[in-house]
Amino acid sequence: MSTRTDTGVTRVLLIKPPIRACMIEIGRHMPIGLAYLAAQLRNSGMEVDIFDSLAFSEDNHVVPPSQYTDIDRAKVAAHPRWDHLVHWGADWARVEQVLRRGYDVVGVSCMFTPYYEPAYELGRLAKQILPQARVILGGQHPTVAHPHALAEEAFDALVLGEAEANVVEIVEALAAGRSLRGMPGLTFRCGTGLCDCPRPSGVHLQPRAEFLQDLDGLALPAVDLLDMGSYDETATLITSRGCPFSCSFCTVHATVGKKFRARAPENVVDEIEHYVTEHGIRRFFIEDDNFTFDIARVHEICRAITRRGLDVELHLPNGMTVVKLDKPLVDDMAAAGFQSLFLGLETTDVKRLRQIRKGFTSLEKVNAGAGLFTDHGITVGASLIVGLLGQTPAEVARDSINLMLAGIRFWTNPFYPIPGSPDFQQCLANGLITHDTELALYDQFNFAIGSDHLSPAELYWSVVITQAMAHWPDYVLEGARVRRERGTVGLDEALQRLLAHSDSLFGPNGELEVPAVPRRSTATSCTATRRLLPRGAAHQPAATARRGLHLHR
Repeated sequence: MSTRTDTGVTRVLLIKPPIRACMIEIGRHMPIGLAYLAAQLRNSGMEVDIFDSLAFSEDNHVVPPSQYTDIDRAKVAAHPRWDHLVHWGADWARVEQVLRRGYDVVGVSCMFTPYYEPAYELGRLAKQILPQARVILGGQHPTVAHPHALAEEAFDALVLGEAEANVVEIVEALAAGRSLRGMPGLTFRCGTGLCDCPRPSGVHLQPRAEFLQDLDGLALPAVDLLDMGSYDETATLITSRGCPFSCSFCTVHATVGKKFRARAPENVVDEIEHYVTEHGIRRFFIEDDNFTFDIARVHEICRAITRRGLDVELHLPNGMTVVKLDKPLVDDMAAAGFQSLFLGLETTDVKRLRQIRKGFTSLEKVNAGAGLFTDHGITVGASLIVGLLGQTPAEVARDSINLMLAGIRFWTNPFYPIPGSPDFQQCLANGLITHDTELALYDQFNFAIGSDHLSPAELYWSVVITQAMAHWPDYVLEGARVRRERGTVGLDEALQRLLAHSDSLFGPNGELEVPAVPRRSTATSCTATRRLLPRGAAHQPAATARRGLHLHR
């Protein structure tokens, strides 16, 4: 085992943990944040490794309740979906092999609160195998829930917010045993040898580090430390940081701030060209929170790509803003190679859009923008949140049907209250959660709470059903089946469950005619679901059946 004491060079491991979730599949995405940090550390003379646990899908397996460590077993046993919980990514034996290579500092990433438990378990494993190493936790979860994370004694310190500004200083201090007191962006416990204060106990919560202003000055991510073949030869780009919006369910501003900070267009295209020429990569996911916030910059990026003759495929999966779209912009994006994008819609209900502070209530602009993209052959998707505070089953059905009729493919996300968000505080005030609510009981098909109109079971069914509807017409017309706790359920029965309490679904003009659906028809699901469309539109493709989004005021 080679460590700093042997070679004089600090050895650092940055690791993305496995996750546990009740999901059918999970995509692999390059850990761009760790690659940025690795570049900073390596340029300072340190030896750095990145281990992405989620790059190892062959280790996926069902997790029995006996393996839970942090989660109260009574809560696990009582939850209807935990017999479907899957460990995604490298198993612990593989992670242990990596740790035994020997490191002075281990940095663990935890971006999503529902997946904290494997991250904490990884921290404990690192301390067990490398008792002399310093183990730190960074990412969105410790940033917004640092009291929760600091209670896990395996972590010596938490890094809050952006880490690139002082990650080298932090790691050097940890490896050398210097005091961390006064170092911005860190929180840690007293009495652990990390500071020179006389207090035997307590917590140091130090001021946040300043957000980076010169993003062009960052070294390119150290993707050579990753097996790019694990990501289908696809690279992740971050061309800007900061989100000026204030969506009530979101806490991204806690990590990257509200001020929009952007890289220069030429700097962005230089990185794209580097991937093309040095790594043979031509497919890119742009993971900005607001790529189209500065329209002039987007024009410049697209035109620079076209001018250099780069043959690339670009995707925007994060949910772009819909208020500034016009034909010249779409023309440039199509010419540059954009193939798909997601609109950050969340709901088609005007009062709900105002409630969650989306910053727009005109769905006519969504229709117009989606049409411009589809005219260029660019796939348009939208994100929906199911279970927003106050949302009824009828609203859930309306949202899904509206997008189906508009020809917009969508992905359904369950609402869960993120610590630090306005909605989290509202859930506390409403008694839907307490500070003791188990945060790990949330994931794509797992719901620890419902809302004032949806029980946890109804919330689960709403996600299952709307996601089946999202694959219109593929799933519906082929009579696909929707998985549930045991066995399968046809879409006809699924719709019956969803619409059971949706008397207010029908518009004043009766444009959505959904009669009673038989419980278990022996016919294919087509018969039941044709009635979701206006009469005469049953077999039209989604693009030709488009009627536009309907507002509900």
